[in-house]
Amino acid sequence: MTDSIPNFTELTCTNLMLKLKIKTKRMKKGKDFCFYSNREQYDNIKEPFNKKSFQLTSQKQGNNRYLITISKIKA
Repeated sequence: MTDSIPNFTELTCTNLMLKLKIKTKRMKKGKDFCFYSNREQYDNIKEPFNKKSFQLTSQKQGNNRYLITISKIKA
């Protein structure tokens, strides 16, 4: 299962945000998207994706690795 989860830990924060904006724009209400990030990326995406249209959850997976789930809660 974890092999199918994208690992974005090597992306810059800017490139990660671009990928996430594209991915979340296509998401339907009730769907979610999981990926791995590092701590710096997580710190930068917490606020933008905790708005009223999305819910962000995270699970620390190691010293500098987080499993992030972004769920679309409004259309």
